[in-house]
Amino acid sequence: MKKILLLPVITVVFLCCTNAKKEVTDIKDTKIALRADTVNVVKLSDTLVINESTCRGCAYENSTAFAIKDSLNVIKLLTVETSDTNPPDMAGGNISKRLILIPVKAGTTNLKMYKFWKGIPATVTDSIPFTPYTIEVRN
Repeated sequence: MKKILLLPVITVVFLCCTNAKKEVTDIKDTKIALRADTVNVVKLSDTLVINESTCRGCAYENSTAFAIKDSLNVIKLLTVETSDTNPPDMAGGNISKRLILIPVKAGTTNLKMYKFWKGIPATVTDSIPFTPYTIEVRN
């Protein structure tokens, strides 16, 4: 009697564990969050993300803009996604900005990401602060 009950239990446990591992290996996330403190090694098929934010309810909320300068034209800025997870009646906080970039060819490049708060066209004082990224794109 114990053998008859033990066999279905072992089978169910084995199938559940096998299925969970299969689902995890099937998920392929190709979004890479870039870091400024290291060389970012990515593939040509990856999507690159830079996470930024801007103040919510301040004078610069609607005028925040981004630009990139790539030394070898290896990376292209595709879009900037904006999301506000704060309640509508809340004063202050931050609005999340995600810069979506794509590599267009293989190579190693130095990328400068500029954040403008005063709008376009930018002034000289706007272009002084930037965040540098080193990116190596492989096939």
